[in-house]
Amino acid sequence: METIRKFLLTLGRIKSIPRSGWISHSVALTDVESVADHSLSTCALSLILSDLEARRGRKLSVERVLRLALFHDLCETLTFDISKEYLDYLGPKGKKIKAELEVAAWKHVVAGLKDPCLSRTYSKMQEEFQNEKTFESKIVHAADALDILLEINEYIRRGYPAKLFEDMWKQTVKRLRFSSVVSVDSLLKELIREHRKTDSSRLK
Repeated sequence: METIRKFLLTLGRIKSIPRSGWISHSVALTDVESVADHSLSTCALSLILSDLEARRGRKLSVERVLRLALFHDLCETLTFDISKEYLDYLGPKGKKIKAELEVAAWKHVVAGLKDPCLSRTYSKMQEEFQNEKTFESKIVHAADALDILLEINEYIRRGYPAKLFEDMWKQTVKRLRFSSVVSVDSLLKELIREHRKTDSSRLK
């Protein structure tokens, strides 16, 4: 167990790291979800998408989808959650810098395993997620985006004005409309319907 002790200590940190994008959208720190909260929701959405795609006859590995989803933001235990606003501040090189930071952080995280086999396995998972070329990784990226919409609806239900999240909502919906995962469309329609319903009820 000593070989994975440092990795487990790192894993525990995601429970207390806030998702900074919500802070920049005026959500109170006490209401901001943690990276662990987001990871759990992304796993659930990834599973739903996987089951819907499998029902359509699409060949995929549900296990690999869940492996990718579970650890997709683990590098944020070192980099913390880098918000889109900060990336915009960095300019055209922002996304590249973020990717380089996350790759470096991930190498440090898996080094805590001190088990070459596990280290290679998890490193390949992170590389697969980052490259977003396999169908399984595309599912997780779509689930990651769907969770943003899910959380926006939740904040509106809690009393936050929909206007605060208008830019994030539009950008995320636009991104999902180009997803190659067909089943995304049905979940997206449900979240949009809920968004309109929640927003209109807040205006009454």
